[in-house]
This record gives sequence, C-alpha cells and structure tokens, in this order.
Amino acid sequence: MVDLMDHTKAWISLDLIPNIGPITARKLLEIFKTPENILAAPVSRIKEMGILNTAQAKSLAKGVDSEAIEKVSACLDRLGATVIGMGDPSYPEALRHIADPPVALYIRGSIDDLQPAVAIVGTRSPSHYGKEMAHRMARDLSISGISVVSGMARGIDTCAHKGALKGIAKTAGVLGSGLDIIYPPENAGLSEQIVQKGAVISEFPPGTPPEAGNFPRRNRIISALSTAVVVIEAAGKSGALITARQAGEQGKMVMAVPGAVTDIRSQGPHHLIRQGAILVRDAQDVIMEIAPQIKGFIKDTERACESGNDIINLCTGRAMCIEDIAQELNITAVKLIPKISMLELSGEIIKVEGNRFISRSKDG
Repeated sequence: MVDLMDHTKAWISLDLIPNIGPITARKLLEIFKTPENILAAPVSRIKEMGILNTAQAKSLAKGVDSEAIEKVSACLDRLGATVIGMGDPSYPEALRHIADPPVALYIRGSIDDLQPAVAIVGTRSPSHYGKEMAHRMARDLSISGISVVSGMARGIDTCAHKGALKGIAKTAGVLGSGLDIIYPPENAGLSEQIVQKGAVISEFPPGTPPEAGNFPRRNRIISALSTAVVVIEAAGKSGALITARQAGEQGKMVMAVPGAVTDIRSQGPHHLIRQGAILVRDAQDVIMEIAPQIKGFIKDTERACESGNDIINLCTGRAMCIEDIAQELNITAVKLIPKISMLELSGEIIKVEGNRFISRSKDG
C-alpha cells in the first residue's frame, strides 16, 4: 500500500515528465490505472503498445527529477496546497469529460460543493458599467447558491471574484501560472480571500511563470467547471471569447451581457449573441436559463430533506433566512441554497426583505 505522500509525489512525477501531456497520460492511466504503475512499468513495454512517440519514450526513459519533485512538494506544503490526479476519486467529474483533462490539479482551498457554478469572464480593461455588471451578477449568483468561476485576471475576472465573495456560495480562481506565482501580482490578497471561501486552482506546477500560452489552456478548465459561461465586455479577439468557444465545444451554455454599440468592448458579447448566445441582463436571467441543470446538483440535499415540503413547511407563516433553515434541517447552507433556488423559481416560496424566504400562500 502506498501512503498518501508517495501517491501525491507519483502524480507530481508524472505531471513533471516532459512531453507527457493530458491525452497521453489518460491513455496510460486507462491501462496502468495509477501513476505509480506507469512509473514502474518498463519503457520498452509501454513503447510496444504504440502509445508513446519518440520524444515521449525518451522522456519517460530518462526518469523523474527527484530534486524537482521535492521542490514542488515542499512548495505545496508551504502553501497548504494539495494535488489531485485525474485518476483520483476527488478529481472534478466535469474535467474528466473534456478532450484533454489536466494530468493533475494543484489546489489551495476546497473545490467541494463548487457545483452548480457559472463562469464570468471578460476584458481586462472594463468600463464602469462592465465592472458593476460583473460584481453585481457574481454577488447575486453567489447569494442564490451558484458558485462563480473565473481566471483572476485584471478587470472583469477580478470584479466577479470580489462580487462572489460578498455572497454565500464558493468562488474558484483558475490560474495560468503556478500557485506560488499569482498573476497579476496585485491580486495576491484577493487570492487569499478566495482560498478561504473556495479555491485557487492551477494545472501548472508551482514555479510555472504566467506565460502567454498558459492562459488559453486554463480557459478550458474555467468553462469545464461551469454550467454556463457569461461574457461581460470583450473585444472581438480576446481570451474571454476563447473561453466561450471552449464552453460551446464542451456542450456548456454560453451567455453574454449586451453593452453600448459604440464601445469596442461590446464587440465580443454582441458577436456571441448574433451567433446564438443567450442574452442575459442579471443573475436572475442566468438562473432561469440554468434551472434545469441545477436540479442535477441537489441530490445530496434531497437525501437530507426528502422533498421541498420540509422547506415549505418551515417557511409557512414566517420568513426565515437560509442559515436558520439549514440549521433546522441539519444541512449546510451551501447544499440548501440550490433547493431554495428551485423552490423560488417554481413560485412555491418567495424572497422578502433581508434575504429571507416565506412560503407562498395557497390563496396566492
């Protein structure tokens, strides 16, 4: 039996081998099941399977760099971070289904209860309108129990994370660098806040600089972790549109917030809308569109309270806040909120002043 640290280092080792990318790693794992088995297998045997090209075979034959592995491991310990490999049970299910899932995810914080989630992305140079829309939409989604995923970049991403932190649900920032190199640097403080109420995630091992080619790659993770992607202000060619395209390829919903027709930052959202993206104005529009998907994330809640009647009965004749309802039903607020959202959408409960909820009377 391999202990946890050995297993962790095995994933780090596999991830650090040059030329062994996500697609090859997945093929190897389908055969060998664990990174330990891959690293222990004779390279000649793997070559006979026709999985590796010449460069990959040479890299695997060369073996792992023990010093590099220890350096990454020490950095993760220092940051209080973990690594999850694509073969681990805790690896996000949504990532397993994309064409090239990361070999490993380096994580600070927790990605438990991240779903349902919506990505909010856009320009690094937003207008006041764009900043306000991103902050407000993220805040209201989070208040309604929808996690917010973004890329921690300047501009719209930053506003979205800050807005989500004002709510209840989690927020996740996906980096285009190692966990130890926050980019942009001024978001170092924001990253610490996100870790306390969600997670900062990267597929790049610690020490990886924020190189330009890393960001299009990280965008596929942003879209994969989300039920829908919302674009707020983006030029005609931008990373936000790459995220939207990847979302479409992954079968996710693409949404866009319209802006002034004279503003170059409206080109991206307006192009998406013309191409069939859903026009959204606020968090409520987004929630209405993803309502059918939300139902798939409330199974745990349904086990904790067999039907929405438990909530309806609690809120009959009195307005209750989410925290009090959760305490009465002995479940977490994060798991309760999606159920609340569905009951609100169906009209069985209504929100009143102070973010409290009360059952709608049978007489209307």
